[in-house]
Amino acid sequence: MTTPYFEDSFSQPSPASNFRPADYQGNLILVWPTEYKTAIKTAFGDSDAIAARVVVLDTPTIEEHDNVLFFQGALISTLKPSVGSTKPVLGRLGRGTAKPGQTAPFILTPFTEADAKAARDYFTAQFGGTSDAPKTAPAVPNADPLAKFPADKVDLAKSLAASNVPAGQIALATQIPEEVVLSAILNLF
Repeated sequence: MTTPYFEDSFSQPSPASNFRPADYQGNLILVWPTEYKTAIKTAFGDSDAIAARVVVLDTPTIEEHDNVLFFQGALISTLKPSVGSTKPVLGRLGRGTAKPGQTAPFILTPFTEADAKAARDYFTAQFGGTSDAPKTAPAVPNADPLAKFPADKVDLAKSLAASNVPAGQIALATQIPEEVVLSAILNLF
């Protein structure tokens, strides 16, 4: 029996995260920054943020949080260079130095060798291998291989795929690599 078209073409919405940096000050966290978002509407006006997956390593039970949004400027500047990387950012959530009239910003402090061992132990428990090198590393959560291409090119590629145009021709027309067309677009149809 085949899966109905609508079931294999969509994902269910993910719940919002309840992760608040203030609740985890001093904790060791792994962060997979998945997206840099601009002009998010908030109660305080438009704001930029980093969307991420966060694993808190040193709580009584390891906590995993998806769909975390970091709005803090210092965290955005620390995490933005790692958006889309398969390599997570490891650090302790701390506070920086406050500017006059402001609260101290949240920051990630550098990890120690003991912190790195805790992260390797997490990977070992989750993905197999040894504590020195996991057998397989996790995929970047929520990573969209199409995110780095212009939306109009992606829409064109999807339209062409729906019309049964071969992957090679879609790649030529959209300048999206053929392997991305095959894996991220044609599997939708």
